[in-house]
Amino acid sequence: MKKAVAVILAAVSALLMFSSCGINLDFNAVAIKYKEVEGGMTVSGYTDKTTVTAITIPDEIDGKLVVSVSDFGVCNAESLTEITIGKNVREIGTWAFTNNQHLKKFNVDPENENFVSVDGILFTKDMKTLCFYPCGRNINFDKYGQPEKDDNGENIITTYDIPDGVRVIRSKAFYKCYYVNITSFPDSIERIEEKAFHRTSALTNFKMPAGLNYIGKDAFAYDDKLTELTIPSKIKEIGEYAFFNCTAMEKLTVEAKEEDLVLGKKWQPTGKGKILDTCEVIFTK
Repeated sequence: MKKAVAVILAAVSALLMFSSCGINLDFNAVAIKYKEVEGGMTVSGYTDKTTVTAITIPDEIDGKLVVSVSDFGVCNAESLTEITIGKNVREIGTWAFTNNQHLKKFNVDPENENFVSVDGILFTKDMKTLCFYPCGRNINFDKYGQPEKDDNGENIITTYDIPDGVRVIRSKAFYKCYYVNITSFPDSIERIEEKAFHRTSALTNFKMPAGLNYIGKDAFAYDDKLTELTIPSKIKEIGEYAFFNCTAMEKLTVEAKEEDLVLGKKWQPTGKGKILDTCEVIFTK
């Protein structure tokens, strides 16, 4: 027993010695998991740690370039507030950064040729695709991880204007971003992809972009503050369950002929999986 205690004490002493000498002991590195893929390494998983609020996806690991972040690579991490993406990352899965509720911003190495961060939001380098919005952006949380409330006890909602020139709202871009309301959708947007605004439950009525031609599966599912929307004439396809459980919807106008569209199963506003009898759906052509 004495020998075991001595070994432990020696190990602790060694760690303290290294620390006092200014050597950086990277306890964060073990939280990120990697696996080998074609062209280098991918981030394949992350173990959340309450002591870690910021992580960096490095340029390389074990002498190999880190080229991607896989689906669910860094997700469900309640402690993270900041993610920095290295210069060699060229692919990011649509589930890669989902449900990080306290995440406030993304940073991207300026040498990265594929992605860029603007105001903490992740875009493709050409700014044509909005990839991920950090759910905790501009939100204050209390010591229990709950969002700040107003004088009426309601959650304080932040707002965001999507910049002009964006063409695609990528799949899961605002997935479970409970406390953000989008106040401006530029007419440049052509595609709103699968689950793009899934459970973005603070989202209120808005003017859909004139250039919109595609709404993906579950795109606005569970957005229960939407009461009235007009889908513009350029629309070609609306995916199944696009407005699933939009229980407050009263009127949905589609400025196109129904027979000209590709319409997925139960694309109309639903409640508990059933088409809402209270919602009027109008095709104007």
